[in-house]
Amino acid sequence: MKKLLGVAAIAIISVSCAHNSMTYVGMANEGQSFVKTVTAKDVECKSVSVESTDRKFSSIQMEKLKFDESTVCQASLPKDAAVVRSTNGVINIPTAPKKIVIMGDTGCRLKNKNGKGPIQNCDDEKEWPFSRLMRSAEKENADLIIHVGDYHYREECTDPVKCKNFQGTLGYGYKPWEADFLAPAGNVLRQKPWIFVRGNHEDCNRAHEGFDKLLSPVGEEKCVDAQETRYTSFGDFLIVNFDNATVDDKPVEAKSEAGKALRERYKKMVETINARPEKEVWLVTHRPIWGLAPSWSGPGVSPVNINMEAITRELPLPKKVKMVYAGHVHAFQIAQGNHPTEMIIGESGTALDYFSPEAMKLVPPGHTIFPADHGYALLERDVNGKWKASIKSYDGETDFICQISEPGIPCQIFK
Repeated sequence: MKKLLGVAAIAIISVSCAHNSMTYVGMANEGQSFVKTVTAKDVECKSVSVESTDRKFSSIQMEKLKFDESTVCQASLPKDAAVVRSTNGVINIPTAPKKIVIMGDTGCRLKNKNGKGPIQNCDDEKEWPFSRLMRSAEKENADLIIHVGDYHYREECTDPVKCKNFQGTLGYGYKPWEADFLAPAGNVLRQKPWIFVRGNHEDCNRAHEGFDKLLSPVGEEKCVDAQETRYTSFGDFLIVNFDNATVDDKPVEAKSEAGKALRERYKKMVETINARPEKEVWLVTHRPIWGLAPSWSGPGVSPVNINMEAITRELPLPKKVKMVYAGHVHAFQIAQGNHPTEMIIGESGTALDYFSPEAMKLVPPGHTIFPADHGYALLERDVNGKWKASIKSYDGETDFICQISEPGIPCQIFK
């Protein structure tokens, strides 16, 4: 029985780097989208052959980076690139995506706080289902994949029994990144373009080197507190990637250096969105603006990031921002109110957050926290230009369907 919850050009790039390598595409600003080939071996990088939409050819030499024992070959893509072809597969870059997969918080949690909290068995797809979810996502044949941050969770593990099998994939080097993200996401990385949002697990105190070298545009190998905002345009449709990985969940004084820096970046983003010609805008970020988390001080729920919430009250997002997508909280949520609808998708692999029955009773109006499940979101645009979100679980089953282009229409729950 269904329940209801209230909520409202062709360019060819030939890549050759090494046997058993992986080639993938990251979307960013015009001229900053990139192609990278990663291999565990020390190899020399080759050039890429580019065919533009007007069928002009050029050759671009890939530059070489070292990340731990791996080699990263990379090059920026020309703005009119539309297909990337390599020995690892063919990647089509859409001019107007109609099907988008969004996921977040995918890594295997091995580190717990003060000996408390879950340690996942990374070898068990029931405990850490990221590989299962990626196999399902591959079948969706989406035009674009968006990851809203937190790829890397294998920082350390001290339990002598539970950690025994994972000692070789701990830390911040290549092997943890390969185990936590590159390997399970490999088939989809080779086939589809991605937008990579930076999570707090990839900040300058944690797994920043892997994110900077593997998932950031060319030339951004040095960690910064906040990466520049990315504007990826698809005609009249714009996806804005705002880095709030280091925006503390605890209150930050507005006049502090951190508070002023955040406001300056946010204001610049709003001004840029207003000045751009696109009519429909999605904002993707890691920390939610209006999300809720289980309260640490007792039964109940607490706002996730009051700093982001406060700044949007001071300077609301432009009206053409139709949706906000975030992660960070490991449960599917929708937040509505006097702001764009926000969808929180932080349940794509890591241990889920638990909202007790008592906490669920205290969820304020405008917020919907859905039953705990791992999954991802599939966004599909219909012939009228309206978006529908299907929230999929472990093996591609549909848990919920939400008509996100029409706030107020209830989500249907398929369980």
